[in-house]
Amino acid sequence: MDDLHKIAKAYYTTANEESKSQGKSFFKRMDHDGSGGITIQEYLAYMKRERYTKMANRPFFDYLNKSRTGELDFMEVMTLFYIIKSGRKICDGCGGLLKGTFFSCTDCFANDDESFNLCSKCFTERKYVHPHKHFLDNYIILENMKVKLEEKEKKIKQMKAAKVKMEAALAKHQVPDASNAIVLYNQRRPVS
Repeated sequence: MDDLHKIAKAYYTTANEESKSQGKSFFKRMDHDGSGGITIQEYLAYMKRERYTKMANRPFFDYLNKSRTGELDFMEVMTLFYIIKSGRKICDGCGGLLKGTFFSCTDCFANDDESFNLCSKCFTERKYVHPHKHFLDNYIILENMKVKLEEKEKKIKQMKAAKVKMEAALAKHQVPDASNAIVLYNQRRPVS
């Protein structure tokens, strides 16, 4: 978690005023009593209200509470803000924050369902209940997405090249465009 605290702090200190304002607003919405620190009760109430249910638990609060004071300070809440905004995943097996390599259900991922993700330990030890059996690690999924994007870009380039060739052929042979062809066709029809 120390790395995430450092990353969140780096983002916050270098952010523009609008982004800093969003972070401050996030903190204020959680700090129900205005004390400047977030208690476990304030944290749980906010996380449940905002439907961040996977992180609405004591172990995750303790994970964020680097200072070990029993209350989250501003930068600890900015770490939470970073985790949420960056789309960091939570293990659906043990509930821990996923860092580095993790496994995702490819069936859920492909169907735009809510993703189902596991840490290496839960995946290896099969400490989860899930209806699908196909999992890949996040790096392989990312590489597959890159390959598919490259294939799509290649097809687009091919289609553009074919269009240019067709337009050149039409111009060379002076074939009328579609709107002109319709007018010519209508002029040839006998009037009844």
